[in-house]
Amino acid sequence: MSNDIKNKITLRPSEPAMRGKPVEVTVNYVEIGKSFKYPTVHSYTFDVTIQQRKKAKDSEAKKVKREDSEAVFYQLLKKKEFGQNVFPVYAGNMIYSSNKLCNGKDNKKFDQIRIPPKDGAGRAKFFSAVLKYSNEYETQQMAEYVKVNTNQRWGDEIQNNLRVLNTFINSDVRAQYLTHGRKQIFPKSNSQDRLFLPGGIELVLGFYQNKLLINVDTCATTFYPSGLLIDLIPKILASKKSKDDLRRGLSKDEIDYLKFCMKGVNFTTTYPSANNSKPKKKVSYITEKSAQQIKFNYNGRNISVSEYFRVCGTPLEFSMLPCVAVKSTNRGQSDAHFPLEVCFLISGEKFKFDKLNKKQRKDMVDKTATKPSDRFQKITTALTNVYKHSENNAMKSIEMVVGKEFIKTTSRVLEPPKITSTPENKEIILESGSWNVPKFIEPATLRNWSVVWFDPFLKKPQVDDAIRILIEVLTEKGLNVQSPQIVIQGNPQNCKNALTLAAQRADSEIVPQLIVSIISSKNNEASGIYTEIKKICLVDLGINSQCFRSKMIGERQWRQKWRQICHNIALKINGKLGGTNSQLIPNQLDFKDAKQYMILGADVFHPSKEDKRKGRPSTAAIVASMDLFATKYAGRYSMNKKLKNEVIEEIDSIVIDFIKVFEEKNSKSLPEAILFYRDGVAEGQFEIIMEDEVIKLLDALKTFYQSRELPPPKLAFIIMQKRHHTRAKPNDESKADPKGNGNCQPGTIIDKDIVVPQYFTFFLQSHSSPRGTARPAYYHVIYDEIGFSQDKIQALTYNLCFSSVRCNLALSMVTPLHYAHNLANLAKNFVTYDEFPVTATDRPEYVQNGNVNYVREDIKNTMYFA
Repeated sequence: MSNDIKNKITLRPSEPAMRGKPVEVTVNYVEIGKSFKYPTVHSYTFDVTIQQRKKAKDSEAKKVKREDSEAVFYQLLKKKEFGQNVFPVYAGNMIYSSNKLCNGKDNKKFDQIRIPPKDGAGRAKFFSAVLKYSNEYETQQMAEYVKVNTNQRWGDEIQNNLRVLNTFINSDVRAQYLTHGRKQIFPKSNSQDRLFLPGGIELVLGFYQNKLLINVDTCATTFYPSGLLIDLIPKILASKKSKDDLRRGLSKDEIDYLKFCMKGVNFTTTYPSANNSKPKKKVSYITEKSAQQIKFNYNGRNISVSEYFRVCGTPLEFSMLPCVAVKSTNRGQSDAHFPLEVCFLISGEKFKFDKLNKKQRKDMVDKTATKPSDRFQKITTALTNVYKHSENNAMKSIEMVVGKEFIKTTSRVLEPPKITSTPENKEIILESGSWNVPKFIEPATLRNWSVVWFDPFLKKPQVDDAIRILIEVLTEKGLNVQSPQIVIQGNPQNCKNALTLAAQRADSEIVPQLIVSIISSKNNEASGIYTEIKKICLVDLGINSQCFRSKMIGERQWRQKWRQICHNIALKINGKLGGTNSQLIPNQLDFKDAKQYMILGADVFHPSKEDKRKGRPSTAAIVASMDLFATKYAGRYSMNKKLKNEVIEEIDSIVIDFIKVFEEKNSKSLPEAILFYRDGVAEGQFEIIMEDEVIKLLDALKTFYQSRELPPPKLAFIIMQKRHHTRAKPNDESKADPKGNGNCQPGTIIDKDIVVPQYFTFFLQSHSSPRGTARPAYYHVIYDEIGFSQDKIQALTYNLCFSSVRCNLALSMVTPLHYAHNLANLAKNFVTYDEFPVTATDRPEYVQNGNVNYVREDIKNTMYFA
């Protein structure tokens, strides 16, 4: 990071934060001993190549997976090839050591390194490796960085030191356990403790370790299950309770589901091949026919697969079941078929989280939700039985000692803000961050609207009954509601016709306000109908849309449950129509001397790795408040033209557009202060955000305000992070959230002991968490011209968690970020582009024929994203 950028990063104000009642908490960090000397560490590049049996091109020979490279390192370490009494650690293509390796040689080549196959599947691989001395790291800079009142700033040197020291901390456990990413490890579960999601995906619980203060937490990820396939199928097929149920055979639907689940999974067989090895194979598909029906030529005879195994002396128990097929790589040769009972799935194959369906994700949440006391107990056990820091040779080599007790610190619990839903500012009573709104403070009018239902199993009387209850609830909340202009059934295969008809047949003298769509419970966002409805309504028709699912409508005693759901739907409808549900009592948002202010939230949707390779761009979303109570927002979204770009490319033009809208809505006044919250940024990207967003924004604001002959507004820019593993629990259970399962109370602030002292940061748990262990939001004030004190920005941030129109409870992040996140996930579906082949070697730097479908002018300044 350049010195110019470093000096712009806001430092923590000298005046300590005092607001809130103190509560002692335990956090999931252990301390590095004060005796640690921060040594000099030597680094080496480590290039591994596979030794092919056949002659290969140089480019092909260098394609080595990280897991293979890591295996080569640990094999050399085990055989003491780096030297006696040295304990280097591995980090991708780098090796770090407190001592020089290979008797001080700067270069060393290793040949014929044999790596045995995992689970005995496949052949052993042979690699060669080249070790080259790179440079040395003076980790003493890190010692300066963590001191109070230090002049040492975050930069490349500190980031490099942190990465090096993290590698020493994690090296030993990586050598012993299944790993995922750089910091997650997964000890093997007992067979009786294995967890499975619907569809047979195995949920593996593990641990995460990071940071200089060692942060240890539980984690979970998904793998294809390992073991005999015949034993796993009942886990995959919910219709089968045990292996014995398979004797009745499988239906076509069950076979199709197995095809979907198993395609591309690696397996081996329970019997060895002719050379006594177990070749690794990959599932191509599951056959329709059974092992009794599939035949092939064997020694001149046409026999079935089941007969072949009987002849070989291992008769099949489940010959009525289909086979796993492996496509032949030789032209003209038949595919190979393997009965399910002889197939063994290899361990450690990651199942991509993105592929989980809604039911699997829900089950994963249910299985991983752990209350704080249980979570901390698991971590304590892991420190003793898994990490064993005192026995870690790599840590011993740099003389790093780790404490055995979790850090205890003093948090502060802020008072919640005062909220009203009446013009008289009568205060609403809050309870654990939630409240009831009997009547909206500013109810909207709903006169011109239509209803379309897309569930073929719903009948019109059921729909009429459900809409009648919705109207009753809206009326109770104060809305002036007329009956819908039309209620029609739509074809889910062609949404546009029905939605267009609903819009056209509405009263032509009144601008269409809303289309309510009822979709089947089986049609979720993944099926596309929700996204399609939103795109047609917002982009094509320019009408606000409200969707809900048909689940429970018409079921026994459904009306009471449905009425409760309607209370939640009413919140969103009133917000989209320009009404106000509840709001902070005046003076709850303190911007010092600024009478006019704007609060913004921004998030960026980044595509998956696979979609990135196809050329899918990132989509940015920004929302901005338009009133002094920060209840009404406008939203904008844009497409990044440069691929794999982390920044919001159009941040300047979007914010200037917001200011023009603000000017129109606020009697030609411009905001004097702007508070900008940004999500989705890691510490290593702060420099990029400062250069390409904050400074860019400052320049745009200066130019625009000069055109109005006004001084530019004061800007504060705060980055919020949720992807961290910090957790806390109160030491005294009587001071826990009474509705929070042992969690800290809403409003808990932690801003010392586990944060870098010189930077303006704090953890805030703003929400109640009745399930699992609450994850606080981590806020970084990286730029502040407004001059907030710690107390002022912490209270303001907490208060902004209470202003969402989507619910009557405190959110886990400030409301504008919640809106921006929703808008980014909606807008990603409004972008079109040309894909390019995943196998392409010369990939473009910019999106190909990218286009953004924007919402219509009629509604672009409404809260359509609520």
